[in-house]
Amino acid sequence: MTALLFLLAAAAASSASSGLPATRAEVAAQRAAIEQRFAREQAECQQRFAVSACVEELRKRRQEALAPLIRHEHELAAEERRVRAAAQAQRVREREQAAAQDEARRRGQLRDSAPSSSPSTPAALPPKARSPELAERQRRLAESRAEQDAARRRERAQQREERMRQKIAEHEAREKSRTKPPAKPLPLPGASAPQ
Repeated sequence: MTALLFLLAAAAASSASSGLPATRAEVAAQRAAIEQRFAREQAECQQRFAVSACVEELRKRRQEALAPLIRHEHELAAEERRVRAAAQAQRVREREQAAAQDEARRRGQLRDSAPSSSPSTPAALPPKARSPELAERQRRLAESRAEQDAARRRERAQQREERMRQKIAEHEAREKSRTKPPAKPLPLPGASAPQ
């Protein structure tokens, strides 16, 4: 939060030292004053004989007067976005820190409440402490399970294919029964003409 306050103070100090307004409200007030002044000058231009040249010159001066204010508005908006992003990042860090503390507290409670397993069981032993025979037996068991799973998957795939073939055959039979017999062919042009 202190970084957020520091950013705001730095932004205010930099805008105060540059002679530009520090807030959006001040920028809007200066912009309104410029717009009013140019509206008065435009009304004066309308009274002259060469209105177009006067209005064009007025537009150029107006753009030049507004350009630094517009740039400053963009800088203020960027600074506001940076401040909001910093505040959001701070909130996220606080949430993550709270979640980490909750997780550590939960792990501590689970560790305290979990019964200690006996180290004599094979699953509790580290992998290097197991005997080679036990490791081989577990590897064969895992391979046989994998083979069984693969066989089940192949069987299900064959059943799906058979159902699909059966559905296609039923569909073709329905379509065949729905269609009319083909029409007789048209006579040839020369065969129907009298001789």
